[in-house]
Parts: sequence; C-alpha cells; structure tokens
Amino acid sequence: MYSWKIKIDKNKLLDVKVNASFSNTFNKKELKQIQKFYDNKGKKIHFEEKVKVDGICYKNRTKLIASWHSESKNSEKALGLIMFNPSFANQKNSDDTVRNAIKFANKEGYNKIIVLNLFPIRISGADFVCKYYPKEYLKNYKCEIKLDDLPEKVVLCWGKLPKNIPDIDSIIEKLCSELNKNKTLYQITDENFQRHLSSPSVSSIGGIEQLKLTKIQSIYKFNK
Repeated sequence: MYSWKIKIDKNKLLDVKVNASFSNTFNKKELKQIQKFYDNKGKKIHFEEKVKVDGICYKNRTKLIASWHSESKNSEKALGLIMFNPSFANQKNSDDTVRNAIKFANKEGYNKIIVLNLFPIRISGADFVCKYYPKEYLKNYKCEIKLDDLPEKVVLCWGKLPKNIPDIDSIIEKLCSELNKNKTLYQITDENFQRHLSSPSVSSIGGIEQLKLTKIQSIYKFNK
C-alpha cells in the first residue's frame, strides 16, 4: 500500500492510500510500436519508463483503489468509476484523471474510489488504444470488467468515445445491462453531457466544484 498527497485546496491535503492491480506485460516489439505512435504525433513520452512498475512493464491495469479519511457524514462509502482506459497512474504515481476522481468523490462525500476501465491497456489517449488493437479484435471485443469489484454506486465517466471502435454501443449496452441488475448507475455531468475526468474536460466548465452526479435513468447510445 502506497500513499499520495492530494491537494484539495490551498489549505488542505488528503492523505490517500492507493493500491493497484496489473496483468500481462509489454514485450519489446509492443513497446517500440507504441513509442512510434507517440513519436509520430510529436508526443514527448518515454513509453517504456511510463509503464514500468517496480521494473516491470505491465500492459494492463485491472483495478486501482484509493481511500482516504473523510470528515463527511457519508464517510466509509465507496464510489466506483468506469473510465475508457488507464493512463500511467499506478500505486506509486498519480495522474491528473485519478487525482480529479479523488477530488470529485471527496467533494461528494465519499472516501474511497474503485477505478475500472472499458479497456485495461495502459496507453495514454483513446486514439492510441484504437491504433494498438487490430480492428478484428475490437469488432469482437468483450469487456471483462468484474462486477463484483464494484460498489453499489457506479459512475460511467469515459466521456465521448472514439468513432472507430466497431459496435461500441452494443458493448456498453451489454455491460450496463449487467450493471443494472444490482448497481445504481450515474454519470458526471453538466447539462446531460457525460464527462471524462481529464483536466481539460474539468477545466472547461470551471473545475471540480461545478461537476455533479446524475443518476442514469435508462441505457442510451453513449457515443451519439
């Protein structure tokens, strides 16, 4: 178990306990392939170093759990979040999206988040996910989220999805139908737009304080 210090405001830091689970590893060919993706886009990322955890280049982050002490009346409550795919956050190093998730959950009165993803691969950027996976794989993709890993309240916060993922709406509809059996689904929204928790998305509406949870009443086409 590792600790992060998350700045909530000018005078307050949260002491956050973090644990993460991983599976599979990148081979040298994959590392070079993905590095080329970033190089061609002019992204200054040393991919191999970014995905290393204790010297191992893990391919998938299957789960990230963060918890902290909260003075809220709703403390001891967990919030599940399903995002598109992990970036480079691990138990030792945070990133903007996970920090925003912690700040948002804390604002809403929770003291724990459990983060899962539609795609578990640790690449920064949805477009790079689509470049990495063959089209045939995406066409037959089955989301392997373990529903038992999630608390009762689950937030769908992957934002707008890439258009070049075949049948993404049917993938999501199947997942949400399963979730709806014993979970309550929410989205983070302002005026009915499902938001990702990236910093540009949050900053565009004026910050964490402007975000709110909205219960999802029915399954709809998420990418329209």
